[in-house]
Order: sequence, then C-alpha cells, then structure tokens
Amino acid sequence: MINRSYKSLTKSYIVACLSAIVLLFSVLFIGGCVESKAVEIIERADVITIDDMKTFGDLERETVLFPHDLHTDALAKEGKSCETCHTKNDKDKYIPLFNRTGTTDYETVFDQYHTGCIDCHKERDPENSGPVVCGDCHRRQPVYQSSWSEIGFNKSLHFRHAEANMEKCEHCHHVYDENSKQLVYAKNQESSCRDCHKQEKIDNKIPLEQAAHYQCFGCHLVNDDSGPTTCAGCHDAVAQTNFKVVENPKRLFREQPDKLFLTVGENEITDSKMSTVPFWHISHEEYLDDCRTCHHETMKACKECHLLIPTDEAVTQVTIQQAMHDVNSKHSCIGCHDEEKSRSECAGCHSMMEQGKLSEQSCTICHSGPKPDAAVRMTTSKMKKQNPVKISKLTFRAKDIPDTVFIGTLSDKYEPAVFPHKKIIDVLAKHVKDSKIAEYFHGSEDVLCQGCHHHSPAGEIPPLCESCHNQPFNESDIHKPGLYGAFHRQCIGCHQEMNITEPSDCVGCHAQKTGN
Repeated sequence: MINRSYKSLTKSYIVACLSAIVLLFSVLFIGGCVESKAVEIIERADVITIDDMKTFGDLERETVLFPHDLHTDALAKEGKSCETCHTKNDKDKYIPLFNRTGTTDYETVFDQYHTGCIDCHKERDPENSGPVVCGDCHRRQPVYQSSWSEIGFNKSLHFRHAEANMEKCEHCHHVYDENSKQLVYAKNQESSCRDCHKQEKIDNKIPLEQAAHYQCFGCHLVNDDSGPTTCAGCHDAVAQTNFKVVENPKRLFREQPDKLFLTVGENEITDSKMSTVPFWHISHEEYLDDCRTCHHETMKACKECHLLIPTDEAVTQVTIQQAMHDVNSKHSCIGCHDEEKSRSECAGCHSMMEQGKLSEQSCTICHSGPKPDAAVRMTTSKMKKQNPVKISKLTFRAKDIPDTVFIGTLSDKYEPAVFPHKKIIDVLAKHVKDSKIAEYFHGSEDVLCQGCHHHSPAGEIPPLCESCHNQPFNESDIHKPGLYGAFHRQCIGCHQEMNITEPSDCVGCHAQKTGN
C-alpha cells in the first residue's frame, strides 16, 4: 500500500515538473518570437497588398502591405521615376507589375521581389530605408492599414476633363472594332469604363483597375499639373473633398432624349396593359451625380436588357417590371424614390407609414402617359408638350383649417397641449414645394393631411383621432394603440425623424398644472 502511494506520488511529481518545464519553455520561446506590445497601426490611402505569389498556390507567409507613395516620394528625392520599379508596354504605359511585363514562373517572381526590394534597402541606410529580413515585410501584426477610398467620375470631374481636352472625347472613350482589331472612337457611343472593363480580365479586356491607371494616371504623368500622380492624390478621402467642384456643369450629351415614354420592348407592346411612363430624362440628369445611378451596367435603354418575359438568351432574367419596381434596389425607379423618403424633410410623415407599400394612386401617377402603341407613333413635338403633373392646392376652405388645435387628453395632470396646426401644414407644404419629386408624387396638397390623419381619405375632412384610438392599448391589435400612445408615437416620432429637438420634455408640450 505504501509502495503504491509512493509510486503514485512520484508519478504526479514528474508530471508536474514536466508541465512546469513546458510552460517555462513556452514563455521563453514564444515571448522571444512574438512582439510584446501591439503595433500602432498607420492608416494610408496608398497601401497596396502584394500577394502575387498566390498565382502559384497557397501563400507560405503573410501578404505584404506596401506603402506606395512613401516609396515614390523617397525615389523622387533621388531624381528617380516610376521606371525604377516599373517597365512600360508598347504603348508607352507603365505596367503595374513590379519589374516585369506579365506572369512568369515562381522563381522569377520570388527573386524579383526579394532581390529588388532587399537590395534597394541595403543600398541605402537599412535602419531608415526599409526591411531587409522576412518578418519585417511579412508581418503578423501589420504596421499599415488601407484607408483607400473609391473615386467616382462625377459630372463635375467629367466636365473638367472634357474642357481640358477641348471636348475631344476620343482621348478617353473607345470601342473595339472587330474589323480593324483596334480600339477606335465611336461618336455617341461613349459609355462608362465599367461597361467593358470589369473587376477581372475577360477575354482581351483588361481589368477596370488596370484600365483606369493606364488611362488616368498615364495621362496625368505625361501632362504636368494635369492631375494627381500619387495613390493618395486620388484615393484619399480628405483629398477628394478638396477637388474643385464645378457648379451646374455643362450637360453630358450623346443624343439622349430630353423626354421619353418608358415602354416595354417594341415587339411586346401588345402584351403591355399599362399606360407608358413619362420620363423627364434631362431633369434626372440635373439631379443625379452620374449616369450609372440608372444605367448601372451599360448606357443602353433599360428595356434592351430587362425584358417583359425573359428568354434563355436574355442578358438578365430580371424582368422590366422588377427592374423598375424593386423597392430594395437603388437602380430601380421606386427604390430610388423610396430612398428619398428618408430625408429629414420627408421622414416625419413617411417613417410612420407602412414601409415598402405603395399607395393606391401610385400606379397612375407614374403610368400617366399614352398607351404604348400611341407612344411609339408620337412625334417629338407632341412628346415635348406632355407636361408633368402639377400639384393641386388644398380642397379645404381656409376657414375649415384650424390655426391651432388644443389637445386635452392629459388634462388631469397637465394643461392642454397647444398644437400649431396651420403652421405645421405650411412647413410641410414648403418642403413639398422645394422638392420636384415630392411635388410630382404628392399630386395634391390634400395628401399632406394623411401624414398625421393616416387612414383618412385625401380631400375629406378627417375625423378626430379618438374616433379610432378610443380604446386603451390592445395586445391583439398592436398597430392600433390607445389615444395616449397614438399621440406620443405620432408627435414624438415625427420630431425625432425630422431632427426637431424642441420641445424636449413633457412640459414642453403640456404646461404643468398648478399644484401638481
């Protein structure tokens, strides 16, 4: 019994010693390899991820975060240019790859980076020029973090470039001619670069990133002071806010109509039961910042890609009905219009309404043009005479609209709330008048009343709130609160959505009764 206990104790002792040794070894070994404190992260817009070796299989080490502008600035001080690291193609454009013209074998790419980068650093002061050991480039705790911001070619930038190029669109725009096997300029076929150049290379079309840098950066580089020649110059968010903005730039014209009637495909006109939609193309151009808001894939008409009944050969299976009415898409008519309701001037009313549901009159407000067959035959002169719907005035007489409403629901504790009824109507009417889209789609000022009197027919004198909300809260009908809940949800909710900060407490609306 004693021997067994001794053996058991000896075994436990040995296990404990071994565990202690392992723990000590772990602390010494791991502590010596892992950085003891967190590295301060530096955000830069010029950070490029070097992961070229992925082409040959899984990476053995972490990717390298490369601060591009830091290197170009250092080389510029030595009188050196981009050719230090990049070669040019046959069109005198810099190739974005490091010291090579295309994909080669594993060893070549490996040696180019390790010899090129490390030798360059060693030629200078290794303490200040850059890493010379593996772990300082392939870091587990990165020093840099990208703050790269996408840059869009909006109307202002486009106008400035067109003006600088004396409106010679061929300097930037081209199409591929199958007969000559060359890139040529086609007037009135100008389109977004994204129409042809996608994120990845497709056939002989280079990726968008490469195409943009060839065209934009290449032009800026050979024309002094024409534009940024650094990563941060284009892709830094702060730098972008400092771009010169041209107010009301000249229209980008490629023979697009000022106005048209939206229809389905010409061969499907007889299948359409709805009237056409009058579409003021020119007013949308003025309001939107670029054409891609609507023409998200190409500059073609919507009906050329989105068919009434898609076939197997169709560009997309998204129907024309879905493309125009999808409330969740920023490219659809309804989706774009619905997004406008979130503006503070509109949200006070619209946030209280059922989301994603259109009113009964919505269809006819849009589909107010002639029938498809008549629209096809309509001449341009007749089309221009079709004017947008103008908002009609309130049908109520002025004396029927109270200036002030006294709400005494809580009169047992507070004085009645004084509600500036006429003042609120006037403010809402001004918001509508200041917005073309609101003016068009409200149709009548009577609709304004439905913001608060939400179940009353437009144009009718609404009943008192308590005629519907006359019972306390009923959990079986949560969408119909009692009178207290209805007032507070409607009034406070509207104030919050419209960023109205006053009144901010109970007595701001309800004066405290004396003695309470």
